[in-house]
Amino acid sequence: MKKINQQNKICIYLDQFVVSNFVDETNDLWKEIKKKLEIAHSKNKIYCPLSTQHFLETAKKDFNNAIIHHEYFRKLSDNYQFKNELFLTTQLISSLIRANKHTLKTFLNTDKLKKFEEIYNEINEQNKIFNESVNYKTSSQNEFRKVINNNCDKKTEEQFLNVIKSLEVENFIKRLEEYLLKKRIIIRPDNYGKHEFPNWIDQILFQLTYKHKFKETELIQFLNELKTNGFKRIPTLNIRFFLGAYLSVKNKQENTGDHIDIMRISNCLVSSDIFFTDKKRKFEILELKLDKEYDVKVFSGTEKDLLEFKFLLENII
Repeated sequence: MKKINQQNKICIYLDQFVVSNFVDETNDLWKEIKKKLEIAHSKNKIYCPLSTQHFLETAKKDFNNAIIHHEYFRKLSDNYQFKNELFLTTQLISSLIRANKHTLKTFLNTDKLKKFEEIYNEINEQNKIFNESVNYKTSSQNEFRKVINNNCDKKTEEQFLNVIKSLEVENFIKRLEEYLLKKRIIIRPDNYGKHEFPNWIDQILFQLTYKHKFKETELIQFLNELKTNGFKRIPTLNIRFFLGAYLSVKNKQENTGDHIDIMRISNCLVSSDIFFTDKKRKFEILELKLDKEYDVKVFSGTEKDLLEFKFLLENII
């Protein structure tokens, strides 16, 4: 365990439902786990960084309740926050191409956090835009998935998964080749109904060029990496598109919650020692063997998982 050297502490990702059950002390089992987690934290055995998704989901609560939940979580976080997906992805690409070791700063921000009450309204506005955009983008594909047959065998499913992932890699390769040919990057807008967002690939290439100071030789190295290994050695992209392909192959209906979950898993799974998510997402992570690939113990809110987590905490403290 202990992937990130933060004074040899265990890094735990807490899903929002866990924090809510701690704060509300839902039942005796949650109370016991809360107490043991707090003891482990007070003994400097664990820490629980905040995430972008925490802010998005907590802001949906009424103001006073949101502040209570945030302040409780912030104390467990030691004021660390998982980097957002764009910055983490470009950092991982930079480290890969330059053969740099991963450190705590690779995955976590240590900047002073703004007070939650100062950004509450702003985050709620972002939530509104995010919901509208995801609903627009998924509406047509959800209708399509209602009418296609999803009764294919395991081998066919795996073939479809690989095809979808390969298409995503190919999109990235084409855009990078275009950038190298034209020697300039233009961040294209992607349409999401009422809103437009900067194209994801363009943002990554922009960050690599201007924040990480990639020269042409390093961009060519990155291109060769994509052609040879795809996203396999870039965890955030590998997880994001593996999960996305899985939802497509299984013909599952997508909603805003699914996209928030994919963001949190892509962003936080690789650097966590212990990762909490709901039962459905745990099943998907285990089915795709992402827990083994990234050496992380995944728990949900089932009684069996909570008892196992309680036992784990008892061994820690």
